[in-house]
Amino acid sequence: MRTIRFIASVCLICVASIACAQWSEQMYDAYTYKNYTNYSAFNQPIDENNYDSELMEAALFYETNRQRAKYKLPLLKHDANLSTCARNHSMDMVTYNFFSHESPVPGKTVPQDRLAEVDRDGYTACENLVFVSVRKSYAATAKYMVEEKWMKSKGHRANILRANMTHLGCGVAFYRDGDYFYVKATQNFICMN
Repeated sequence: MRTIRFIASVCLICVASIACAQWSEQMYDAYTYKNYTNYSAFNQPIDENNYDSELMEAALFYETNRQRAKYKLPLLKHDANLSTCARNHSMDMVTYNFFSHESPVPGKTVPQDRLAEVDRDGYTACENLVFVSVRKSYAATAKYMVEEKWMKSKGHRANILRANMTHLGCGVAFYRDGDYFYVKATQNFICMN
């Protein structure tokens, strides 16, 4: 009897550790927009002292594909290089206190410059930006950004629903301003056909 209880306890500890593990690149293939919130971390409150930027980026990716599925468009594939490009731009926007597709950072002035840094230049590309105060969870914040901000803006909506786009990378940067906790997000889309 004691052996069985010990094994059960060890299994519960392992399951808890897996559920608390941070998001990684390899996990994109394990989920879709239909089931990504089965990974419990997406539904946890965002702790401004211990947040997971990659989890927020994944939530944005899946919520974007949810919109494409609604309109019967091909789903986008995740691209790690595009995520790096998007993350770097979001971090620059926080670090240098700006919000624009044009960056004051030398060598990163326009999206094409930033795409070249990650070997994604030369493709048909588009970019979305947004900043919002953080909602309760990663999934709720991503849903708000996509549905309430991007899909209600003509240009951003057009980028999300461009039928010829094939790959997407999302990048975020969290920051505090006074009493509020915000996230700036960038999406980079490309057509690799």
